[in-house]
Amino acid sequence: MSHTVTMKLPDYVYDNYRHKANTTKKPVKRVIEEVVCEGKPSPPSVGDAPEYLRADLKALEQMSNEELRRIAESHPEVAKQRRLGRLQEKNQAGAVTERERQQLDDLLQEGQRLMVIKAHAWVLLQWRGEPIPTYEELQKRNVREFA
Repeated sequence: MSHTVTMKLPDYVYDNYRHKANTTKKPVKRVIEEVVCEGKPSPPSVGDAPEYLRADLKALEQMSNEELRRIAESHPEVAKQRRLGRLQEKNQAGAVTERERQQLDDLLQEGQRLMVIKAHAWVLLQWRGEPIPTYEELQKRNVREFA
């Protein structure tokens, strides 16, 4: 059995659901049903992200599922990963120069940015009904990619 409920939502609440509906390419009614009836959490709002990430996260919302999956499964450049590792070792030994300290900070910030973008891509894919691999499946893929 089901019941119809009519209610007034403040503009900012409705706008948030409308934005999520556009992002996930679903009707607003369906997004609200998923949150209310299925207990599905809302995708994170781009407005909750740090300012420097908002444009990148908003751009993800317009991408196809294939593009999102490519981003979600992407990896940092191997050369940058190696450089980061060397700088971290040098930093732990207390032998990092000021220039190297700046490089280390830049690489860490770039890595954090990529991590947030990848996470947002996974959330969008999940909200669009795409199957999401388990952690174990991703680990197996990564081992093969870097072998």
